[in-house]
Amino acid sequence: MEKERLLSRGDLKIYCKQTEPDFGDIRRVVLGVHGLGGNTEDDIQSSIAEEMEIFNSAIIRFDFPVHGQSPHTDEFFTLENCRQSLLAAAEYAKEQYPEVEDLCIFATGFGAYITLICLEDLVELPGKIKLVVQTPSVLMHETLLSMKNISRPTFQAMGEITFTRRRPLTVKYSFYEDLLENMALVTHPIPMLILHGEFDDYVPMEHIHHLRRLNEDAKLVIIPGASHRFQEEGAWDMVLDLTRDWFEFEQVLVTDWE
Repeated sequence: MEKERLLSRGDLKIYCKQTEPDFGDIRRVVLGVHGLGGNTEDDIQSSIAEEMEIFNSAIIRFDFPVHGQSPHTDEFFTLENCRQSLLAAAEYAKEQYPEVEDLCIFATGFGAYITLICLEDLVELPGKIKLVVQTPSVLMHETLLSMKNISRPTFQAMGEITFTRRRPLTVKYSFYEDLLENMALVTHPIPMLILHGEFDDYVPMEHIHHLRRLNEDAKLVIIPGASHRFQEEGAWDMVLDLTRDWFEFEQVLVTDWE
């Protein structure tokens, strides 16, 4: 069963897609958090939803401002609005399924960055948080420059940059300044699995190892041969298997990929 919902948070409207299994009791709720330029319908979010629905999970996906089905235009793309979008979707998930203990979050790239800087708020929700972050852009200000292959002075002089991967998105230099003041090198004891591609060309390996050192109980798995988007043969299957096992057992059951 699938339904759509437009959540409200002040002037902010957040498009959500909610999927439930047709049979059986719901064992967990999975919140999908897409990356920069992604949406609820991208391959990553769709395949996570399909995989987890098989295992009696309800799945809630949402679009950040100016992504996917979001009704907003560029001026709504602020760091605070992205934070509020995530928190509104997480609160909605808990309201919809109050009897389900686990809120399992799968977040990728920019979405992983937003999730990490929201952890203190997320853990205030009832129940337990389990987290999988794929290619987390912990220093998102640096990743943003890498994605456009420009320097900070160039960005400052331009005043804005535009992404056209799916829906056009204009990012102001002020957004970069907000990113600079909010790095996602956080420490938190929640169950966290970090997945990273061996050949990620946007998020350097040293950023990932820094995050891991700050979270001694977190598990880090490097996917051999994978780039930032995990489009290489077999890479995404590994992500699905590892994510399923983490949400189910809080363990990495297959270790010969590390």
